[in-house]
Amino acid sequence: MPTIRQKKLADQIKRIISEVIDRKLKDPRKGFITITHVKLSGDLGIASIYFTVLGNEDQVQKSIEVLNHANHFIRSEVASLVGMRLVPELRFFLDDTMAHAQRIEELLENLKKK
Repeated sequence: MPTIRQKKLADQIKRIISEVIDRKLKDPRKGFITITHVKLSGDLGIASIYFTVLGNEDQVQKSIEVLNHANHFIRSEVASLVGMRLVPELRFFLDDTMAHAQRIEELLENLKKK
């Protein structure tokens, strides 16, 4: 269970990364990325950043490449704004919650029809 400090720091990191991606990341391949949530490890050493991308599978892959390529830049921006001595390592993951929800909805609709 995350501590209050982890929750506050995760929210702050989420806000900062969203701003950096939206305003400072100039790569045109990035697409429309939305940070959905951030999870911090217990020692605050790793930040798992979950995001969604508007578009097809090709756009998703391009966005993942852009985020991984800009990882050091995004981390340096987080470091300058968070005020921590040690900034967590950033790991980006596609948040497929909506795809799972849609699949479950389809299965339920199929059951209703039968």
